[in-house]
Amino acid sequence: MFWVLALPAPWLSGGLIGVVVLLVAGVRPHVPDSLRDLAMLLAGAVTGSAITPEMLQAVARYPASLAILAVTTALIVVAGRFVLLRLFAWDRQSALFAAVPGALSAVIASVAEIGGDMMRVVAVQSFRMFVLVALLPSTVLIAVHQMPPPAISTLAAGPFAAVMLAALIVALLFQRMGVLAPFLLGGVAAAGLLHITGAVAGNPPQLLANIAMLLVGVYAGSRFSGLKWAVIRSLILPGVSLFVITTGVAALGGFAAAWLVGIPVAEALVAYAPGGLEAMVMLGLAMGLDPLYVTSHHVARFVMIAAALPFFARAFNR
Repeated sequence: MFWVLALPAPWLSGGLIGVVVLLVAGVRPHVPDSLRDLAMLLAGAVTGSAITPEMLQAVARYPASLAILAVTTALIVVAGRFVLLRLFAWDRQSALFAAVPGALSAVIASVAEIGGDMMRVVAVQSFRMFVLVALLPSTVLIAVHQMPPPAISTLAAGPFAAVMLAALIVALLFQRMGVLAPFLLGGVAAAGLLHITGAVAGNPPQLLANIAMLLVGVYAGSRFSGLKWAVIRSLILPGVSLFVITTGVAALGGFAAAWLVGIPVAEALVAYAPGGLEAMVMLGLAMGLDPLYVTSHHVARFVMIAAALPFFARAFNR
């Protein structure tokens, strides 16, 4: 339906919303880990295939943009935690971890180790990701009139197989090294390097790319499985309030980066959006944005959060 209506990111958003509708109806779809990894690998290869040598020329602007991102991330955490503490009387740990923008795996690990209400934190984080994937593409399209991505030729069977083999090798290496989102980032790294060096040119078949994005959306939506209606109802107001605060601060940071560093507004907004790594990278790809810029910023923020969370927890919980 999203594709028929010509909405941006239709397969990703449609998959996510479709799963939530099924969950409400009592159906619990499940994406096997092997199928999820394959979808992530293909999605990463599609993202990496969109990287061009021209995009590397803009890398010099990244340090300033990453510095703004670091400040924005800290402000998001402080503002979100304040809202949950003062307006909704959450405990300190849960308020802190729920306010963190993205990096859900690091957040879950920290909650398990340091303490907090796991159900509340996961529910609010998942709600924010759901709304971002569902609404951000159309919002950015309306706000900045983002043009659709240019048409790119499709890889022939031989080069496509070579890209996927290289992506799988790098992904397995990343997995062994403990790199976050190894199949997604392995695909991005391998396909990006092959395209930048001119070894191959073109995108994986569009049908496979659409299926990959659909599966990523289904996987993201399945995070809502197991949540009770009573819990969901009790978290609607805190979730909406936190979403408004965190996305508002993130948007201000994105506009600041666009103005100060010269980054296109649409790219800055998606790169700064307080959502999960995989979903936001796929969102940027579906919207035709610079995949190198969007991916590097979400990876950098994940690393910042994973490194800083224990220190944040100790500082805020004194």
